[in-house]
Amino acid sequence: MALDSFSRAFAAWRPSGPSDYLAVSALLLLPFLLTYTLTYIKGYWIKTTRSKHGGREPPPAPYAIPGLANTIGFARDPEGYLRRMLKRFGEVPFRLIVGPYRFYHIPPGDLLLQLFRASRDLTAKPLTVMAMRDQFGLPEEDMNVIYRDDSGINAKPLEGFENMDPKHRLMHNNHRDLHNLLSGSALDVMTARFVEIYSDQTRESQVVPKSQSSNKEWTQLPDLYEFLRDEMFQAACTALLGDHFFRLNPNFSSVFWEFDRNVMAYTRRLPRWLARRAYQVRDETIEALVRWRDHASEHYPIHGPEETKAEWEPFWGAKLMRAREIMLNDLAVSKTGKAVFDLGMLWATNANVIPSAFWALRAIIATPGLTERVLAETSSCFDEETGGVDIAALCSKPLLTSIYLEALRFSVGVTPARNLLVPSIELGPWKFERGSTLIANNWFGSRALGFWNTGRDLDSGKPEHPVDSFWAERWLEYPDDPASGPLRKPDASLYRAATKPRTIEDDANAKVVTTGTAGYFFPYGGGTKICPGRFFAKQEMMSAVAVFLREFEFELVDKEAADRIELDMSYFPAGSLPPKGKTAVRIRRRER
Repeated sequence: MALDSFSRAFAAWRPSGPSDYLAVSALLLLPFLLTYTLTYIKGYWIKTTRSKHGGREPPPAPYAIPGLANTIGFARDPEGYLRRMLKRFGEVPFRLIVGPYRFYHIPPGDLLLQLFRASRDLTAKPLTVMAMRDQFGLPEEDMNVIYRDDSGINAKPLEGFENMDPKHRLMHNNHRDLHNLLSGSALDVMTARFVEIYSDQTRESQVVPKSQSSNKEWTQLPDLYEFLRDEMFQAACTALLGDHFFRLNPNFSSVFWEFDRNVMAYTRRLPRWLARRAYQVRDETIEALVRWRDHASEHYPIHGPEETKAEWEPFWGAKLMRAREIMLNDLAVSKTGKAVFDLGMLWATNANVIPSAFWALRAIIATPGLTERVLAETSSCFDEETGGVDIAALCSKPLLTSIYLEALRFSVGVTPARNLLVPSIELGPWKFERGSTLIANNWFGSRALGFWNTGRDLDSGKPEHPVDSFWAERWLEYPDDPASGPLRKPDASLYRAATKPRTIEDDANAKVVTTGTAGYFFPYGGGTKICPGRFFAKQEMMSAVAVFLREFEFELVDKEAADRIELDMSYFPAGSLPPKGKTAVRIRRRER
């Protein structure tokens, strides 16, 4: 009765002035203000009492809108939002609710190392489900091969799955094949094939005609990234999928990179009517892979292990792809489903390493004297008579290795995600229950102020090489320089001396240092679930950069404009970030 009277009175009420409008606005905003205040206070209280009470759930990141929680802030600017929360919570994990997902963000440092050390109690399956279902579009009937497998990645199945058919253990079999066939002799053959194809491509490239090697005229390219990207991608795909793939799919490169530009549309699960072109281009990539599979199966049918003995052959390419064909046949995956698994493989082996290779090459070109130092360091790795490359020797060179590591530190924003297989785990004073999703992001550890060496302290008060800049020598320790090395040392006086220009002789005596960086630098993830393709990625990136520099001379058309090119944050937090904008260069063949 009283409620009816109030409703009638409110319906009959009419605002009479600005004060009434303010009162109504305040009344409407009150629930959101109260929600934010309560979640803020709860988060602050849990954070500040963590040392007194162990075994607590981490605090929530505050939010204002019940139901949506942290969704809007995270969706609008995931990097900025996470950065602000990390600043607020410091070394304390915090809980986020984004759409239907609830997860805990683990800050860089010791807690993250504890998480990686607890790998046996964790699984990456939920992330696999999201990637295969949402990003790559695995048909629902094929998703069942993932849903039903909770046996873990180890040779011994987890409790309750001891009697599972070994052929149906997708997670273990996939983990085994990737680790076995992306290392050792199989890796050596695939990398050698990549370098051979890539070297041939650069020598025969029509973008820079050979006739220019005599007259030394420059060709202007509108975008260095696009040139490097397409050359690397074609060589990497051929090394992985064989000689016939691009003959069957000549436009695949442009289709694939358009698919890559739409990754966030898929992961956000936008409906087809809102992202029609995004889904159309994904369908085109899958159709291309189905076409290749049909051709390979017709000319090189695989019935069992006998057909997987060759390390490489022209129809299926790498031994890994034939081993995966047997695995997917055993799982009765559909033809389309197999192509989707292939798409996931292609994306994982290209979409991260190629942007990072661009940032490495761009830094070399833009830094005075660095091209000459890299060429001098790597010259002994090339055989002038055969055109071959000693990959092992190349990947051991200090300066080039430092550039490779710095490219990963500078450009990678990968997000490992783990779920619990056990009832609970504790990281420091924080307790996580079964069903919890724990995430971290390499981006923030790679930019942790006070942790990384930023060079000398300038008179302006700014560091010589800030954490958000590319410094080719950041990972090198020089015998004559106690201020060198990747980590900031506690003695501030070390950073007051003037910088000594480095020489080819200095580089030869330098040592690459990674000790102490693990909790802050994890571009390939960590623990037993660390990316199995990291060895191929390293060899591919370092050899591609070295071959490019040996074949071509580069000049930036406009250095100031090139310096303004930023990382494209629209790709965050899916992995390596490509450039936002085009880097114009002049290019010509190098005289040797």
